[in-house]
Amino acid sequence: MFKLMIQFIQVAKTQNVTQAANNLCLSQPTLSHNMQKLEEKLGSKLFNRHSKGITLTSSGELLYEQAKMMQNLYENTLNKLEKNKLRHQTELKIGCGDAWWHLFIRDSVQDFRDTYPHSNISIDVGNHLQLMNLLLSDEISIFVGHEILGLAQYEGIQFHPLFSSCEEVYVRKGHPLLEITCSNEDIARFPSVDLGASKKRFSHLVQQQNEELTSFQKRHYLQEKVIYNTNSLLTAIDLLQNSDAILPYPIGMRSYFSTFDIVPLQMQECFSKATIGAYLHKDGLQNKQSIALLEQFKNLIKNNPHINGDID
Repeated sequence: MFKLMIQFIQVAKTQNVTQAANNLCLSQPTLSHNMQKLEEKLGSKLFNRHSKGITLTSSGELLYEQAKMMQNLYENTLNKLEKNKLRHQTELKIGCGDAWWHLFIRDSVQDFRDTYPHSNISIDVGNHLQLMNLLLSDEISIFVGHEILGLAQYEGIQFHPLFSSCEEVYVRKGHPLLEITCSNEDIARFPSVDLGASKKRFSHLVQQQNEELTSFQKRHYLQEKVIYNTNSLLTAIDLLQNSDAILPYPIGMRSYFSTFDIVPLQMQECFSKATIGAYLHKDGLQNKQSIALLEQFKNLIKNNPHINGDID
């Protein structure tokens, strides 16, 4: 029936069966037969036929207006279905830490929005173990964070190194440690802000800790040390501003923290250094979107030395 209506619209528009048949790539006899069939189905005369062509009857005029509305509704529905298909085919589900969001991930997301304005976007910002848990459960398709030392072996997950990042130790302006060049022993006397999800909650993701991990924990998270734990960067900044706490964080965030009067300590050595990269499913390598996003990260990092801490 809908096909007959489309043919009727052409006949009504041109008021010439031969021209309408050419437009529809049909023979004139076939189109004439179909219009007669339509009149029979509706039980109404639609055309006044005469030697100079055809004109619409009052019933034909009514049907023409309704048929155009039906055609528009049909085309709009097809358009919405296509957008819905595209929205899910190109959906972006990404995870990252606060620092990497600020330094380059948000630029990638903006580029994605410009390219796919009708696509869904899901962004999880958090601790690297929390994000690994989301990746393993397919709630995100890629995340950027520290290489997870001691990570349990997951055959379907692959790490793609992007750059090395050095961590500084940040404190409020006026902090007593700003008067000296600090050792690890100096900073161990002050509370630490631990920005991340509960380690116990995701301990199953990490194998028995190796010597490097154990050394790191002994060095920075002493049992007698006061820890302020939060998963919010803004909360961490509030804690720093209103206490003598310290926060180890990537050097690339120095400029951002300065706007909150948060500054780095002068340390005797780099507090810690980590490899930053992208984790994704191995089968994601076959996903053009994941590959394109990974290449975009590399280009952004290459063209922005502040990301990995090359600060003048």
